[in-house]
Amino acid sequence: MKNEYLINEIAKMFNLTKRTLQYYDKIDLLKPDFIKENGYRVYNEDQLAKLIEILIWKNIGLNSRDIKSILEEKTEKNIGNILNEVDERLEEELKKIMFLKENLKFIRESLDYKNSSHDKIMLKTLRKKKIIKIKDSGENINNIVEVMALGTKILRETIEKQLPFIEFGVIFSNDKEKNNNYTNYSNYFFTLPEDSQCDNTLNLGSKSYACLWFEGDFRSLDKEIIKLLHWINGNDYVIDGEILYSESFSSLYYDSIYGTNGELQIPVLKK
Repeated sequence: MKNEYLINEIAKMFNLTKRTLQYYDKIDLLKPDFIKENGYRVYNEDQLAKLIEILIWKNIGLNSRDIKSILEEKTEKNIGNILNEVDERLEEELKKIMFLKENLKFIRESLDYKNSSHDKIMLKTLRKKKIIKIKDSGENINNIVEVMALGTKILRETIEKQLPFIEFGVIFSNDKEKNNNYTNYSNYFFTLPEDSQCDNTLNLGSKSYACLWFEGDFRSLDKEIIKLLHWINGNDYVIDGEILYSESFSSLYYDSIYGTNGELQIPVLKK
C-alpha cells in the first residue's frame, strides 16, 4: 500500500503554498491521487516523484506550460526544442536586467552629481550619446500639462517597445528668434544604450559642454538657458550644437507638476 499525503503535508514538505498545488491541479500539471469527500486532496508517492521532477524543471527556468509539454511528450526532440526556447527567453530577460542595472546606475550617478554641481556652471566632456528624438515640433515650456502628457505617451511607447532609456529630456534650438527666447523646445528625447537597435536615432559624439544644474520651476528654464549662454559668450566660447536639458530622476520627488531637477548641457567650442 502506498503512503498517502494531504495537500498541507505536501506543501510543507516542498516549501510550497497550497494555492500553488491547487493551481497545478487546475491546469492538469499535477493532479492528486484522489479527493476526499471533505474536499481534501490526497497525494501518493507517484505524485511526489512527479512533483520533484516539476520542481527540477522549474529550477532551471521552465514555466508550467513548458513543463506540461515535456511531461506529455518526453522525446529528445521536444525537450531540446523547449530548452532552446527557454534559453532564448532567458537571454532576453538577461538583457532587460542589464539595461535596468544601467538605468539604476545612471539614476545613482545623477543623484550624486546633484550634490556636487548644484548652482555651478561647469565645463566638462560628456560621453558619446545615442538619442532618439520623439517629436519634431515642440511645445511651449509654459504648457506643462501638454509637456507631461507628451512625456507620458513617450514613456508608454518606450516601455512597450522595451527600449531601456538611460536619460530623458528636451532639446532647444540655438536659434534664439525661432525659439522665442527659449520658451519652446524643439524635441523630446531619450538617450539609449549605444548597442540598441532603433530607428530615427542620432549619435552625439563626445565633446565639451557648458553645463548648469537647475532645480526649480520648469517654466523658468528659459531664464537659466539665457544665463548659461551669457556665461558661454563671456568666456570666449561659441555654441556647437543644440541645447539639451537632461532631466534627473530626482524630479520625481516633487509633488508639484512644475517641479524639475536636471542639467542644461550646451556643446561649445573655444573661439
